[in-house]
Amino acid sequence: MASSNRLSTGGLLFSSVALAAAVALSNTLSVEAFAPSASHFSLTSAASGCRSSDRSSITTATTLYNRSARRKDKKKKKKRAPAFMEEEEDDAASRSSPQSANSNEPILLGGGDAGFTNEVPDSSKIPVATRTSKAPKKSKLEQELSGERIQEDGVVGESVTSSASVSDMPLEPGMAQPDVTTVVTDPDTGIARIQQGKYVMDKVTGKAVVLSSLGPEYRLAQMFPGVPPETREKYRFDIATVTVPEMIEGLREACTVPLKNSSTGKEWLGIPPHPQISNPSVDFVLANRDFLGHRMKKTLGRLKLRAQSQFQKEEASELRTLWKHFLLLEDHISAPFRQIILNAEANVGPNFGNLDVKSYCDGDLYERTANYLVLKSMVAHWEKKYNDALALEEIPDDEGINFLAQLYTGDPKRYLPDPPIIFRLNEVSRIVVMAQKMCAAFVAEAELFDDLPAEVKFVEQALGIQGGTALRQFMLEDFCPANNVDGASLREGLKRLYQQMFNMQIDPYGDLTMTLWNLCVATSVGTEEARDPYEEYIANVRGTKYENNPGFFQTYTFNHDKNSLVRFLDSAKVIEKGTAGSAEDVGRQIQGEAFQLLGFDFGGGDKGAEKEVVVEEKDYQVPEDRAIGRPHMMGWLDLLGDDEELMGGKDDKEEAFEADKWEEVKS
Repeated sequence: MASSNRLSTGGLLFSSVALAAAVALSNTLSVEAFAPSASHFSLTSAASGCRSSDRSSITTATTLYNRSARRKDKKKKKKRAPAFMEEEEDDAASRSSPQSANSNEPILLGGGDAGFTNEVPDSSKIPVATRTSKAPKKSKLEQELSGERIQEDGVVGESVTSSASVSDMPLEPGMAQPDVTTVVTDPDTGIARIQQGKYVMDKVTGKAVVLSSLGPEYRLAQMFPGVPPETREKYRFDIATVTVPEMIEGLREACTVPLKNSSTGKEWLGIPPHPQISNPSVDFVLANRDFLGHRMKKTLGRLKLRAQSQFQKEEASELRTLWKHFLLLEDHISAPFRQIILNAEANVGPNFGNLDVKSYCDGDLYERTANYLVLKSMVAHWEKKYNDALALEEIPDDEGINFLAQLYTGDPKRYLPDPPIIFRLNEVSRIVVMAQKMCAAFVAEAELFDDLPAEVKFVEQALGIQGGTALRQFMLEDFCPANNVDGASLREGLKRLYQQMFNMQIDPYGDLTMTLWNLCVATSVGTEEARDPYEEYIANVRGTKYENNPGFFQTYTFNHDKNSLVRFLDSAKVIEKGTAGSAEDVGRQIQGEAFQLLGFDFGGGDKGAEKEVVVEEKDYQVPEDRAIGRPHMMGWLDLLGDDEELMGGKDDKEEAFEADKWEEVKS
């Protein structure tokens, strides 16, 4: 689509047809929120044609054998090396490989080839087997390079476009994947775990998100929703002067509507019972999407805790209801975007390594936009993993600060017994190079990239510019005129895209999301939009009192159980290197700490002596270096009751109404 045919309105950048669709949907983009016009819909099917290496001929030393030799020596038992010896030999071979982690640069292999040789050298003493009893299991790297998830028992492993999760419950053999994500109980442990569904769930309806059947323009409007100009004029903030209390009051007024109980006939003004929403609340959030989002979430949460800490129960309850309703609105508005991104993952993931991106990334504008965001997020995610792997290689293996640096660098899932991720430098480098090549191939295809929304194209071009001044100059003098947009509209479009991306899961979308935020900040320098009204509420380091910090709330220490890990760590004495003393001293300390943590004694004690039974336990004296002057057991966290996370409180009787027994009063 030529740039001359593109326009911007209120910073929400998309094609003119999509704008018309958004205006046409102005009466349905609210409480019905992107409701379908038909009872069925179809999702984009994953494109085929993944190019992967044929490894059917690959064999390993552990599977090779000589049948004739075995027949001759069948009476002689062959001595086998222990399994851990084979692992050590494999590790040694990996360290001696030219593709080892000692290399600081990514290794360009191209085409998704895993780089293994398919033949045993002539000088090898191991005969080549002509047949094997079963196909060799793919390595983790091979699974990643072929676009599959890493398969591990009891754990959902990562793929190139999806993260690993120890909380997710893998499907049992023969079990069908549910339509929407559900919480199930692990039969082995009894712990609640998440079972991912095929589709994103709309929390308002409790069902799978349904994309519009009216055409691709309407789906683009669902992906980047907006409001008509008159609605925007009604609800829009003035960012140059607006304050956080004014923003919260405006949100509260928009969410408060006349309600009626159809059973009793009672009418009242209030926020609809969870999980219901009203038209004005959706319009208000969409009109100010770039000013609200996750910073409003943080602010509402802090203000709710602040009211609790001051024992203002009624105000805390009202803030909690508003906070919960705003979280629901954010989830509801971003649900179509997340579904479209999920569809794009099904396109890109299975085709990892295929540089013919047009064969699987082509489609309507909303589909190509999602495919690019998945590719760009994949690049940012694996570049971060490459930088972490490189940093781990350079950190010396010794005690002290270097040991701590190793702990907090990179993905902590690598410490699992059988990590469901790729994290070694020589393996990560091969994936990041291919991810970069795939994204570059997409951008090079004019039919795929050139008519994407302006804010999306700006991301690609802006990341190659060094320095904030040069970036803003490029935006105003080059990019905006070439794409027929103004600077204010582009900045708003960037912030709206950032809010949508922030509602995606952190892994693997968090790295690109933070990049978008940095672009939002850099492009706003020198404008009215650089003013951040939230800063004193969520990032105030000047004051630590209620009087000088509007977002402050007083934390406190607790009476931890006698055998709790917290008490154990509080009482454990650090034995400095070289000052451990005698073996008896060390034994007494370990014995005392084990008794405190585990509740029983072992060795060295008088077995005939009976332990004194403590009937009444005094308040726990928290060590000063951890208490840092905080009060003890204030109790305000329990102010709103035990059902805080599920209901609005015991006194909020309106929330007990069933969802189908209330209706919005029509004016």
